[in-house]
Amino acid sequence: MRAGSRAERTGAPSIGAAVPAWTIGALGLAAGLVGSAVVIGASGWLVVAAVLAVAAALLPRGPFAALLVVQLAIAGLNGTNLPVLLLTTHLVLATSLLWAWTPRTARVQLRALRPSGLRFASVQIGAQAVAFVVVAPSAGAGPIGGVWLAVAGAVGLLALALGLFVPTLLQDGDPES
Repeated sequence: MRAGSRAERTGAPSIGAAVPAWTIGALGLAAGLVGSAVVIGASGWLVVAAVLAVAAALLPRGPFAALLVVQLAIAGLNGTNLPVLLLTTHLVLATSLLWAWTPRTARVQLRALRPSGLRFASVQIGAQAVAFVVVAPSAGAGPIGGVWLAVAGAVGLLALALGLFVPTLLQDGDPES
């Protein structure tokens, strides 16, 4: 039987729910793999992208996340998957930056990720709106192409920001509330 939580035994403050630090790297890996599959499609370049995504997750201080973003940007030059490209590259870079400076054995408190999450959501909402304006005039986008995906992405991220982040911002700052 445990006498109490680790925070109670060590006297360390606890400000809420926490996840293992490796989940940050795992999120970047998943974004890199799924985004690469959508943007690049089935080809030999998908294997290169998968290797870069794994390397970026294992060695976040290396150049692998940046190389993956460059590869995705080149593959996405046709613009049909622009919303997915924006989301993927941003998520890969954001998670890589966090994962690079987080100790591997740490537990990351979700409340500490709030500023990064707010920045991510606000940048994505703006970027997806710009993507909508850029892709909308193209005749080849089609009803289930980039235009509607951009709209769905922007609406989804706005809902995420409003539903998850606004209530935590309205709290009085007391970790117990």
